[in-house]
Amino acid sequence: MRHISVALIGLLLLNGCGGSGTPPTVVNMTPTPTPTAEPTATPNPFAAACGQPLPNIADMYGFGIKVQLEPSVRRKILNANPLVRNTEYCSLVGFGGRFCETRFETNSGRVSCDHYLSGISDEGGPGPTWYQVVNGQRLRCPGPSSPGDAPHCQLKAENQYLLDVYQPGKYVACGGKGSNGSCGVCVLEEADYETPADAIGSRRPGLCILEGE
Repeated sequence: MRHISVALIGLLLLNGCGGSGTPPTVVNMTPTPTPTAEPTATPNPFAAACGQPLPNIADMYGFGIKVQLEPSVRRKILNANPLVRNTEYCSLVGFGGRFCETRFETNSGRVSCDHYLSGISDEGGPGPTWYQVVNGQRLRCPGPSSPGDAPHCQLKAENQYLLDVYQPGKYVACGGKGSNGSCGVCVLEEADYETPADAIGSRRPGLCILEGE
């Protein structure tokens, strides 16, 4: 019995020592998540082709619109060019005043600069989105790949800056996706559709009247 008592006392002492020690340190084995890499921005190809100076998107001041051609008495083709409102920029590209086109027409970067400033139209190509104003509402001009409910205009499939119009009225060109969305206006009067036969095909100055919204 004496040996059994000694053994019991020894076990009690061991248990007491174990209870008074410092608890073991818990190690967190959860791995640290790897940060998600930010996607690399795709450079705008039109900006690179435009070169320097590059017009500031915020400086876009709508479109200047003119009648490019008159193929028939009832059909006119409008042409829209994006405008820049920045005196310093206009001076750098050779124009005077506060407003100018992106480049001279003879400049090799003109088309790319226009594309950069105008953005992508609803039709899917670079250039403005066109509307006809009917009873105070803007109705989108239809095109080959985009629906529209304007009655007297039709987008040109090969060039988003051009628009066929068949009746007098108010036509609006607005910057597309990637632009600042500013617009230009052209008003055609009924008298503009009473062109003498020998004047068809001319580019009569002042035919496209400017008007604010």
